[in-house]
Amino acid sequence: MQSPVEPPRTISPARAHLDRGFRFEQAGTVARALIAYRDSLEASESPEDQVEAHLRIARVLRSMAEYEEALAEARAALKLADLIGADDLAAEAINVEVGVHQLHGDFDLADALSIRALERAHSPRVRGITLQNQGRTAAERRDFETANRLFTESIEAFNEAGYELGKAIALANAAAAAREMGQPERALELGAQAATLGRRLNALDVLLTAVQNQAAALVTLGNVADAEGLLTEALGHFTSARNVIRQAECLEIMGELSELRPDDADTARRCYSRALDLAVAADDRVLIDRLNRRLAAL
Repeated sequence: MQSPVEPPRTISPARAHLDRGFRFEQAGTVARALIAYRDSLEASESPEDQVEAHLRIARVLRSMAEYEEALAEARAALKLADLIGADDLAAEAINVEVGVHQLHGDFDLADALSIRALERAHSPRVRGITLQNQGRTAAERRDFETANRLFTESIEAFNEAGYELGKAIALANAAAAAREMGQPERALELGAQAATLGRRLNALDVLLTAVQNQAAALVTLGNVADAEGLLTEALGHFTSARNVIRQAECLEIMGELSELRPDDADTARRCYSRALDLAVAADDRVLIDRLNRRLAAL
């Protein structure tokens, strides 16, 4: 007796556009991702798909430093999620706004919103995203003990959800925090774990963020040659992906690297100045303050 043949699964046009956009986004081609997500919004027949499209558009716009448009999309997603009683989607929308406030240094507002998001996050995946954002805020405040606890909790939530991309992002952020804590060896180890996951998932943006963090740790350890090769790779990717903030961060690390070389203060100054221009263009106030301090120290 033959087994019944399972009918082929059909994917809605809106979901097909979302999947296509996600592949573009992970490859760093954000302009094409944005088009695909907007195509999804236009093709959406269910409010859930509409919310998802708004969320994806908001995240891409945030990475491109288009903050007002990103906030508008996130709030449209939140409004729709509230209408259909989708708490997890609402929490995701709130988390997009949290990210914008973190970049602007509005940490009290970011914390207040993330508490709201955590109250509405039911699935382990969305809970992990929220804990991750809370950890980033704690790290920016230099409360590294709290940051490490929250990063660990977020990884546990992502493991429960089977959400490997989130785990890779959490490991990359934990690597950055470890370096700031003066633990470059641990930063290298965490960055390597994040890079391994990012490579396996073909998530270039996460992979190159991990590479950037590894380079920063190598600079702290005085390994200029290896750090320079990794930085060149990361900067090339983020320039192509139009991720202005990551470009600025790479140039900042290049400035640190130049300071380690004898008589290379002029190169360091040029790196910091170019990074500052990009940070101002992206309105990343935390990075602006840090770069101004570096230039003043030179």
